[in-house]
Amino acid sequence: MDPAGQILDWTGTAVVFLLMITALVAVHELGHFLVARAFGMHVEAFAVMMGGVRKTDLRSYLRKPLVPASQVWAVGLAFLGVALAGLVLKQVVLLTAGLALLGIVLPVWVATRIEALYHLPAWSSLRTLVMSWVAAALIILIGTGMRGMQPPQVVGLLGIASLVAVGLVYYAPLRNKVEDSPQGLGQIEVPVTAGDAGESETGYRTVDVQFRPVAATRDRKGTEYSLLLLPLGGFAAIKGMHPKEDGSEVGVAQGFYSKGPWPRLAVLFAGPAFSILFGIVLLAGLFAVRGEERFGEAPVLGAVTSDGPAGKAGLKAGDRVLSVDGKPVTKFYDLVEAIRGRFKETESGYSGIATELVLQREGETFSVTVTPTVNPEPLPYLTPDMELSKDKRIYAKLLVSPSIELRTVPIGEAFGKAAVYPLELVGSLAGIVQNPSTAKDSIGGPGTIAEQTSVAKKVGFHAIVLLSGLLSISLGVLNLLPIPPMDGGQMLVAFVEVFRGGRRLSLRVQNTLHTVGFMLIMALSLAAVTVDLGHYSGASKRSPMGSAPQK
Repeated sequence: MDPAGQILDWTGTAVVFLLMITALVAVHELGHFLVARAFGMHVEAFAVMMGGVRKTDLRSYLRKPLVPASQVWAVGLAFLGVALAGLVLKQVVLLTAGLALLGIVLPVWVATRIEALYHLPAWSSLRTLVMSWVAAALIILIGTGMRGMQPPQVVGLLGIASLVAVGLVYYAPLRNKVEDSPQGLGQIEVPVTAGDAGESETGYRTVDVQFRPVAATRDRKGTEYSLLLLPLGGFAAIKGMHPKEDGSEVGVAQGFYSKGPWPRLAVLFAGPAFSILFGIVLLAGLFAVRGEERFGEAPVLGAVTSDGPAGKAGLKAGDRVLSVDGKPVTKFYDLVEAIRGRFKETESGYSGIATELVLQREGETFSVTVTPTVNPEPLPYLTPDMELSKDKRIYAKLLVSPSIELRTVPIGEAFGKAAVYPLELVGSLAGIVQNPSTAKDSIGGPGTIAEQTSVAKKVGFHAIVLLSGLLSISLGVLNLLPIPPMDGGQMLVAFVEVFRGGRRLSLRVQNTLHTVGFMLIMALSLAAVTVDLGHYSGASKRSPMGSAPQK
């Protein structure tokens, strides 16, 4: 693909990815919102996406003016031009330099500007950037061992880390948010000198910093519906959700903790339930309207890997296999069964045995000799019922997939088939817990989701719907894990209170559970990102999710 086309492809994938994730999170939060209202809780805000735009003008608190923002934008566009020039001209050095200017030099300038504007401690923004770069470098090293990583990729990942760091600096005032204060209201400490604007003594003055949505409206019940800045999720802010040392949160009128454990359990469960139900509805609708995809039984080739044995021999999708080494083939499974044993063990491992295939293409019959490849480690294999086995073995393969057929599914059966997916996901998670060594072949992070989004975008709208349904179910199931601060972790706390006769856990115990849970979630997230990087660098042999088994 040419550079311009590659840029358009990346942009399109990013747009689809962000719209899909934003919609799925909005449905999840809608569950919390509706059930909270049903139990008489006041929802202060229902937001799509995260973050906001700083509306407080802080320039009057500066000792000396900053460089105008227009100049920063101009420099940033110039840096972007260097990167694009390197991409178009296919000059790796120029591309790497442009990415370094755009993803490292520019963020340093922007972060130090924000540091001065917020009167943050000297060098604090630079420390945040360095920490983000170190974290990114460790992830790259652990995940890939630098195998397959090119300079533009490394610098690009460091640039993504820079974006995260600049975001943390930009929203630094919210770290000083006063509990139960309005949404998006933070604070900074501004140094003042006696005589400045009526100040009587030298010291620090607390200044409110307000971040506001891109767009917002408010209903008669006082709930603000808003569209925020960063397409990274969303939230439903329920009144009185902050536990207090003295337990006074139970006395907040229309507050979350003013209700008993059972209503709170219902509100917490509603988010995952909405996600799972929405995923089932999407999948069932797809099966009923378009049909269910399944592997065809005819000996017709579907996808053919271009650099695999079949692809190198000139085979194409749609070719019908008539025989293998003179033995007639009537089903695709006959081809699989005939090929999988065509290998021998050697001193260096395994090697395929040359095999003659007779095929038919557009009415013409021809023969080719192809040498199958052999997987170096055991993998699941195709069974006679065209399903992947649960156990593994070593076998030879041509790196082709069966053709795909569509079968119309009645609406009742469609919902039944869709309802199986959450159960299968739970079973997969249980399998990973029992055998953690399979995790690297089963899990994926944002990179895997982005990869599958790119594939779905190219296949068509139905593939995007399918991916959305699977992701929605995954979002619901994963949020039910008993790990605070996820919904399942908070439900666990509520269950404990039920068995304690409604008595609240101490704030110290709750904070400890949330800290441990947060650390565990971060560890799992880093593991997923590491697996992603290993996959893309070639360090992992895991196949992309959703790909047909290749034989």
